[in-house]
Amino acid sequence: WCYDNRLVVCIMKIEYDTEVVVPDWKNQIINEYNMNRDWNIHFYAKIWEMSQTAFDKPREVQVVIDKNEKLFISVGNPGFVSFDGQEETLKGMTIPLREWIHTHPFGSAYFSSTDLKTISMWEPLLENATVLGDKELMSIYFRVGKNGEHFQEYAQFEWVGQEEEE
Repeated sequence: WCYDNRLVVCIMKIEYDTEVVVPDWKNQIINEYNMNRDWNIHFYAKIWEMSQTAFDKPREVQVVIDKNEKLFISVGNPGFVSFDGQEETLKGMTIPLREWIHTHPFGSAYFSSTDLKTISMWEPLLENATVLGDKELMSIYFRVGKNGEHFQEYAQFEWVGQEEEE
């Protein structure tokens, strides 16, 4: 189902017998996104936090931001997240996609072989992909050079939580 909250958000069905322990987990992610739609470390940190705390155990969470800044959010199991079986909820997604974000709840921010296969299929329709680990992220930005050549730029960041800043 979809609703409007400064942007339209389509929420995916929760699969894998997931027990939700933070009922407003999706709204928390949405609110962080609405605070600043440009690069926002708090948005990424909130996605990570929800993957760790919103369910019966840490689970992969993914957020797709489409061309119109519409968010598509889903949760998977501890090692995999997908939109398979949820295709009807993707209705209205506009390409190109601005960003595909997902978490690795038991590891660091790196692109697994599964992630790289997904990215290779979506690259022509995707501006960037981001994977989140514990207080870190890695992103791939897809670019086109002056002569039409395609290339990728990688970025990796670590962040300090508020409790560590004080």
